[in-house]
Amino acid sequence: MTQRPGTAFLMAIAGAAIVLGPAFGQTGDDAAEPRAPALAPLAVGSLQMASNADLVIEKIDVAVTIGQVVVSYALRNKGAADLSLAASIAMPGLRTAADSGDIWRLPAATPENPVGLTVAVNGAPVATGAEVKAYALGIDRQAEIKAAHLPLLPFAPDMDKAIGGLSPQSLAELSALGILSPRDPEQPDRKISADWTLEVVHSWRQALPAGKTTVLTVKYAPLKAEALYGKADALDLEDLKDEACLSPQTIAAAQSRLKTVNSALQATEIALVNEPPIRWFDSPTPTVSVQKPAPDAIVGFCGIDSKSADQPIVRGSEIGGQDPSDFRILIFQPIKK
Repeated sequence: MTQRPGTAFLMAIAGAAIVLGPAFGQTGDDAAEPRAPALAPLAVGSLQMASNADLVIEKIDVAVTIGQVVVSYALRNKGAADLSLAASIAMPGLRTAADSGDIWRLPAATPENPVGLTVAVNGAPVATGAEVKAYALGIDRQAEIKAAHLPLLPFAPDMDKAIGGLSPQSLAELSALGILSPRDPEQPDRKISADWTLEVVHSWRQALPAGKTTVLTVKYAPLKAEALYGKADALDLEDLKDEACLSPQTIAAAQSRLKTVNSALQATEIALVNEPPIRWFDSPTPTVSVQKPAPDAIVGFCGIDSKSADQPIVRGSEIGGQDPSDFRILIFQPIKK
C-alpha cells in the first residue's frame, strides 16, 4: 500500500536553535525591544517501527501543554501470532550555535537523554537503550572526547572550564580532528568551542500480543521557541498567518491585547512533525489537543477546530498548512511589561 503524506503523526520537540525565522525575529526599528531569547524550533526524531502486515495503527492522540507533549499510539496486532518489532526514537542532532552566546535549553543535561524522553506501554515504563554518537567531520569521536575529559554534550555548562584545562598540544590535536573550533586570528575574543554533533537514538523491541491493541505513550518536555510582542509589534502578528494558519479573528484577538502601552504578548512555539510511524502502510490522521496555560491565552495551529478556540483545551485534526509534515503550535499569553 502506498504511503500517503500527512496521514500520521511522528512526535518531535521544539528545540532551541539560536536564530528564529522572520515571524519571530526583530522586524522593524520601531519594535518595542528585541524578542529574546531568540530560539527556534528544532525537530527531533519520531517514533519509528518495523513494518508488518498485521500491524494496524488504530489511533494517534497528541496532547500538548506548555511543559509537556504526550503522544499516544493505539497499535493493534490483527494477526494470530505475537509480534516483536524494533522501535526507536531519535533525538535531534545537538551542537553549539555559531556566533551566539546563548545555549540550548534542555530539560536534562545528560547526553543519553537530553530531552527527558519517557516511553510507556499500557501505562508501564519501557526501558530503552541509548546509542550515543559524537560526530566531528562525520566520524564518531567519542573516544577522543572522553580521553580529553570533555563533556559529551557540546554546550554543557562546564564545557568552557574543561576546554580551558587542556594543554596547547591537546588543543591543537583536537582542532586538527575537527573536534574543537579554534580561535579566529581576526576575532581573538571569540572563545574556543566544541565542534561536534551529539546524536542519540533510543531503541527497544516492542511486544504486540496477537489480537490485541497495545497503547504506546511517548512523553517529553518541549524545548520552546519564545518571542515577546509589544504594542509596536501588533502588525507583525499578521506575518504569523501562514506560520500556523492563524485566522483573521485570532490575529485580531491577539492584536487587541496590545492596545495599551504596557501590554505585551509572550509567544511560544512548539514544533511537531506529521509523518507516519511505519513505512508502506497507511496511518490515521492524529487528533491534537492543546491545553491553554491560562484562560486568556490564545492558541493557533493548522487544523484547529474553531469551535474549541475559546475553550480551556483547544482541539483539532486534519493537520495541514504550507507543509503538512511540519506542524507548529503557537500560544500567546498576555503579560505586563
